[in-house]
Amino acid sequence: MSLRIGQIGTDGHQNMVLNGISQIEGAKLVACAKGHDGDTLDKVRNHSSFTPTTQVYDNFVDMLQNEDLDLVSICRPYHLNAEASIAAAEKGLDIVSEKPIATELSDLDAIEQAVKKNNVRLTAMFGMRLSPAFRAAKQAVQEGLIGTPLLATGQKSYKFGSRAEFYKKRETYGGSIPWVAIHAIDYARWVAGLEYTQVAALHGNLNHPDYPGCEDHGGILLKFENGGTAMINLDYLRPTTATTHGDDRLRVAGSEGIVEVTDCGTRTHLIREGEEPRDLPLAEAEDFLVNLYDERMGKSQHIVGPGEAVRVTRICLLAREAADKNQILSL
Repeated sequence: MSLRIGQIGTDGHQNMVLNGISQIEGAKLVACAKGHDGDTLDKVRNHSSFTPTTQVYDNFVDMLQNEDLDLVSICRPYHLNAEASIAAAEKGLDIVSEKPIATELSDLDAIEQAVKKNNVRLTAMFGMRLSPAFRAAKQAVQEGLIGTPLLATGQKSYKFGSRAEFYKKRETYGGSIPWVAIHAIDYARWVAGLEYTQVAALHGNLNHPDYPGCEDHGGILLKFENGGTAMINLDYLRPTTATTHGDDRLRVAGSEGIVEVTDCGTRTHLIREGEEPRDLPLAEAEDFLVNLYDERMGKSQHIVGPGEAVRVTRICLLAREAADKNQILSL
């Protein structure tokens, strides 16, 4: 079975799709298109999946019109992702979108409607679900090793580094809750196996005045459906001397124990009543595109379930609204 892929843009984690092409028999990067006028597509042209037969387009509309594709990967400036996803859905194509899949609730509603109307598969680049450490934490919760999850605390901390021009404005960036905190909001929910019902949040920019639309710190407070609590912190304050770009953490405390993902997301530690604390074994890392392809082949479910890309994005956009308005919102 072939898998004909089109790549739109390079503002994000396009390698989550491109890296898996060589691991799937019959998969091919058929075409790529600029995500915006200034996109050089160098990140695609220099990737091993790019071949002499890969077609290059100045805009995604022409690519979708002219190419016979099965799936598109979308990595545009974040406020433009929705437009491309809707166009792909209307062509009957499955979609892998960089997150956030939309930066406005109206666009998110439009994506949801287009996906349902055209019966296509939409997933978002929540690749941290495939991280061995987070998968081990989820398995521990599923096996009842911490009892009932009652409290989750998650962290996303990044170096600010060099950021594109579109990060400077909320209208084009979308905010750091939908771009940065979304990972922790997602993996806290996913590992705990619980839905959120309420959200409150704070965010601001105190250290990067040249990027006023890009919050450099924030905190989100969420209520779980079982009455438990989740707390997420985000920042762009990680020193440049740090050995890793990001520091991802998660702690889930339950009625019978605690499971923690530490060491920048590389270690999973379990503490239970009556047992010696121990690190949990970690499985091999799994490729995102391969995981999605296995669902297409009927072998297993994709790590991001149907409807989850929309649901998690909606939670984040409402968390951003809660921070802007200083309100507690229902989810």
